[in-house]
Amino acid sequence: MIRQWRALEPWIGLDDAVHPHTHHALTALREVMAPRRETVSVNGTFGDWSPITVHLDGEISVRDRSAPYKGAMYAVYPGDIVFSKIDARSGAIGMLPASIPKGVVTPEFPVFVADPAKLDSGFVQRVLRTGGFLKSLRSKATGTSGRKRISPDAFLDLRIPLPDLAEQQAIVAAYDAALKEAAAKNEEADSAEAKAMDDFEAMLGFAPATPLPDKPMFIASFKDLDRWGHEGVLRRITGGAVGKSLWPTVRLGDVIADLENGWSPQCLDRPAEPGEWGVLKVSAVSTGSYRMGENKALPVPLKPRPKLEVRAGDVLITRAPL
Repeated sequence: MIRQWRALEPWIGLDDAVHPHTHHALTALREVMAPRRETVSVNGTFGDWSPITVHLDGEISVRDRSAPYKGAMYAVYPGDIVFSKIDARSGAIGMLPASIPKGVVTPEFPVFVADPAKLDSGFVQRVLRTGGFLKSLRSKATGTSGRKRISPDAFLDLRIPLPDLAEQQAIVAAYDAALKEAAAKNEEADSAEAKAMDDFEAMLGFAPATPLPDKPMFIASFKDLDRWGHEGVLRRITGGAVGKSLWPTVRLGDVIADLENGWSPQCLDRPAEPGEWGVLKVSAVSTGSYRMGENKALPVPLKPRPKLEVRAGDVLITRAPL
């Protein structure tokens, strides 16, 4: 069933009624959903209406805004499809969740209602997020560069594969089950990784110390307080153990051959291409990982600095919070 779901995506937006690689007919959205143009009137405040916005990942959230919009406002209800005319081609299209019972938008956010007899809400929500659909959506954008918009009519002209309602629901159920299984495996992998790190730290003597008791008041020598403070004295009194390394410790300065500060030249606003020099961004080093793709191309007039070239085995440290 998941294989069938994936087969739907490449054919979204094609002009053929049926693609030879799928038995599902391509149906125009206007045949299975209609615009919702319910106006909203408020007096001074939004009241029980929530102003919403659609993010590029399809998520919908409530805006941090208290004053009503000056122009026309329209209603959005859970299950409605809503998109941004400007940002829909970048992914700003989604379905209002049940957690927002009464949403309100400006005319820049067209609202649509799916026909429940023809279209499962979970199915359409996922189809509208596929790469094939978004590619077709981008092709419908009109206007000047940088301000191109998707009109409601252009949206409704787009076509999607449309199995019968029961099969739509079965496809979504299989898809959700696969996601749930993947989430469980990710959780299992995270637990295994955390356990491995705990064992590694314990061998180095960095394991967490024995938890201290909840003892905010105790008697201690003044000289101990002056030297070690509250936690150190309490740990000595209660006998709480601190992890110890199995090996002797050394200064990093004694084992690191050289330490060079980085370089922050004015780079091009794009990643380095093959054959070009790139300067790593701070985000290239975080949470113990190293991502070579996080770079900016070095302009041709600037010469690379050989001492700062990153080679296999080098240790990279970022000054920003990890």
